[in-house]
Amino acid sequence: MPTTLALDALVARARDHRMSPNERRAQRVSLIMGLRGEKSTLTRESVEVILDDVEGRDSHAAGQP
Repeated sequence: MPTTLALDALVARARDHRMSPNERRAQRVSLIMGLRGEKSTLTRESVEVILDDVEGRDSHAAGQP
């Protein structure tokens, strides 16, 4: 079955993939955004600023998003 072979190839590719630091950070931001409550006013930008502070990054001072 061609569909099964294509799916198997995708699973193998995903299994072998090693996430970059940027991909891991995007996953963390996404997780935090998904865990917000309905009435939360937390924005993606504020999550990134908080992560910068927690991780000791200075990306906003350097003009990086």
